[in-house]
Amino acid sequence: MNNAHLQAGSREEVEIALLESAEMGVPLQLALDTSGLDLTDWKLLATHHRPNAGVTGIYETTYVDPAGAPGSGHLCATTATVPHTTTPAVRLDAPAQDAAALTVWHHPQDPLLPGLGWACDPAAVAAGVFGQPDADVRLRTVSYRPMRRAVISAVCGNEEAFLKVVRGGHAGPMYRRHRMLADASVPVPEPYGEPVHDVLALHRLPGTPLANELMANGAAELDPAALITLLRRFPAEAMTLPARSAWATRADDYAQAASAALPAEQDRISNLAGQINRLLPDTDPGPVVPSHGDFYEANLVVDGGIVTGLLDVDAVGPGLLVDELACFIGHLAVLPAVDARYVHVPAALQRFLAAFDTEVDPVGLRIRAAGVALSLVAGAKRTGSVDWFSDARGRLEAAERMAASAAGTSRISESENSLIPGSRTSHIGPAS
Repeated sequence: MNNAHLQAGSREEVEIALLESAEMGVPLQLALDTSGLDLTDWKLLATHHRPNAGVTGIYETTYVDPAGAPGSGHLCATTATVPHTTTPAVRLDAPAQDAAALTVWHHPQDPLLPGLGWACDPAAVAAGVFGQPDADVRLRTVSYRPMRRAVISAVCGNEEAFLKVVRGGHAGPMYRRHRMLADASVPVPEPYGEPVHDVLALHRLPGTPLANELMANGAAELDPAALITLLRRFPAEAMTLPARSAWATRADDYAQAASAALPAEQDRISNLAGQINRLLPDTDPGPVVPSHGDFYEANLVVDGGIVTGLLDVDAVGPGLLVDELACFIGHLAVLPAVDARYVHVPAALQRFLAAFDTEVDPVGLRIRAAGVALSLVAGAKRTGSVDWFSDARGRLEAAERMAASAAGTSRISESENSLIPGSRTSHIGPAS
């Protein structure tokens, strides 16, 4: 990494330390002051770090109202630059030149996700999605990336919908992506209709998440060629959409984030980023083709050996087949670090690599997969999870092994080394 990245990494380490410190009690109380509430306790649930774009913390709070009645809720605080919006938020200037300014808001009133409040209102969802204003709707947050997007599960009777909440103006293009892919026989979720309040409601797909099959038996019934076939169904129209940068081309940025999470491993991380940067230009990227942009096990649904669903089409656009496959391989490589129950993944990794090697440059596949695995290191950090450090180290080791394999690979070989251990004794939770 260059000096600019090192300086940015140091700054973000300070920001992470602030969000994890007892000092956060003051800004959290200031946010509650806007509603006349007194903070009684709080806990940091998670941090979300985007390289060069700030760090955000999600906090669970308890409080009492002016009458002394207890309550609970969630607050979010970010060091990122947040534009002024109509959403109520508390803005705190940096106390010193090197310190971070903070923006704090009450969840679900995310300043950049205007539809999140609507998607978290059972009555609004009952009427707007299911057309049953008086129905009992149960909501559950599937994922939330502050100021970026959220997915909410909504259950009404025996029917489940998934509500994708995105930034203002992004839901319409996402709806059109779904329609475009469905017309090309790509198995994407069917929208309930056009988006409302920047929220796109999607029907549940049949099948099992591929992550579950990988845990159960290494997805033994899934022919890797089926993934290639799926990607080649993408219509030419996708080439007119915006392109997304490949993970490996941003190795320095992801190394910065990884170093902020694992400062003791900064030298190893910097060396890995340097290796990716050196090897990548000498590989064959292949032609630009229509691509998914985030192709990995969490976004695939299967039924036996058949792919029945492809999720998260936000990044569909021009890309490289080698990056699509590297995304899959990079995520696959880190799974045993995420959860020790992925005992069948080492064999599965070898099987998918062998198949993908016949479609793209094997060296390029591995070094790009190393970049993907590196991008996942910082995400292991979860406050409250005792073993996040072991998880992060395991992801880093997977990225290093992939890069080392790239350095020693020239063509398909029967002597391919095992790239990940058969199991780890630590994990942070079930497959996501």
